[in-house]
Amino acid sequence: MSTLSVDKLSIKVGERHLCNRLTLTLNPAERWAILGANGSGKTTLLHTMTGLLPLTEGSVELDGHPITTIARRAVAQRLGLLLQDSHDPFPVTVLESVLSGRHPHLERWSQEGEEDLAIARQALAAMALDEMEGRMVQTLSGGERRRLAIATLLTQDPALMLLDEPLNHLDLRHQQQLLQRLKRLGDEGKGVMMVLHDPNLALRYCDRALLLYGDGSWESGSCQELLTTERLSRLYGYPIRQLMEGSGRIFIPEE
Repeated sequence: MSTLSVDKLSIKVGERHLCNRLTLTLNPAERWAILGANGSGKTTLLHTMTGLLPLTEGSVELDGHPITTIARRAVAQRLGLLLQDSHDPFPVTVLESVLSGRHPHLERWSQEGEEDLAIARQALAAMALDEMEGRMVQTLSGGERRRLAIATLLTQDPALMLLDEPLNHLDLRHQQQLLQRLKRLGDEGKGVMMVLHDPNLALRYCDRALLLYGDGSWESGSCQELLTTERLSRLYGYPIRQLMEGSGRIFIPEE
């Protein structure tokens, strides 16, 4: 199983520090939530962790090796990234699009085989897109395109998954189905890290959290211990209060 480690990572945009000397490790079977206000650096952090943006200070290692020294195909076999937005510049079908997730596992110039097709169709079924495989991607709604992007990540089948706002464009049913699936993947040994905007979902579906305060400061730890009204009020710059619901907690904004 793979691990992704960040050590003393600092990210700066212009004169603004987004995170200062961040250190954490995404291990197998862990589910991380990244929480923070708009512009706090969540997307920039994910792109830096996957090697899409250059490092200026600190290190990122995949399985104990600097990620910048590993061939991109080898990285993609172990580490997958769901972008905040997806674009489909070429006219392709849903099946053709989702099969791109198998490319890191194919030899150069080779084509997808029956096993690749089976994996892709299983991922489409998981996202309730199995009856749309012949549709052109350009005809899909925003929510259907989002589910297709997630199905492509499932088709890639990396050991570690980083998801930037995976709930974008999804209705309530599909949000819950996706979060439940990501929880199962974590239980099966996948490492999952996702950007969320609802601390209640983080508390319910994740075991660890990273809070980015937007001024370079950050905190990480257990969701149960880290997510408090004081921290969340500071994180979002708005007063948050806690309610007890059964044996659990929920956070709501003050009126």
